[in-house]
Amino acid sequence: MTAKSVPTRVRLKPEERRTQLINIGLRLLVTRPIHEMSIDEVAAEAGISRGLLFRYFPTKRDYYVAVVQAAARRVLSHAEAPAEGAATERMRGIVDGFVSFVQRRKGNYVALVRAGAGGDELVLEVFEDTRNTLVDRVLEAAGVTDPTPLLRLAVRGWLAMAEEMAVDATDEVVTTADLVELLVGSLERVVEQFAGTPH
Repeated sequence: MTAKSVPTRVRLKPEERRTQLINIGLRLLVTRPIHEMSIDEVAAEAGISRGLLFRYFPTKRDYYVAVVQAAARRVLSHAEAPAEGAATERMRGIVDGFVSFVQRRKGNYVALVRAGAGGDELVLEVFEDTRNTLVDRVLEAAGVTDPTPLLRLAVRGWLAMAEEMAVDATDEVVTTADLVELLVGSLERVVEQFAGTPH
């Protein structure tokens, strides 16, 4: 009689296990709101017990926040200005990176936005920090060193529009390249109207 084979649990270093669990959460986040994600499902997919998962993340909330933080870092890693260049080129770098990320990973981005709208204060804080970082990057790329509250508000409004257009645009309506140019042009007009011409 042969013994039934039991799947062997793969031993990972603590940081590797944390990364694995967060990556599982990022994948599941695309299919459901963060607070509907099952900790048991995450643990099962990782091949560990629920109890072991809580060694890495003391509470469900800690795990959810870590997943949303990872999603936010992915967005920010793509929406970066080149180190050098004129204001328009630097803004274009951010816009191109942001739009390309949203269009390639639409599910991930919509999941992040949905998580931010879920009402949990810590998750909302991550989402707000992400938006504020994007606004700061745009203003720095535009050469604005001391933005007024009104200019910051105007750029946040532009960002909401850019986000909506990047999520909903299809090639039948506008190509990615044309959308980037349209958004860069509108961003330049916002900055010019509220802060003078970028320099």
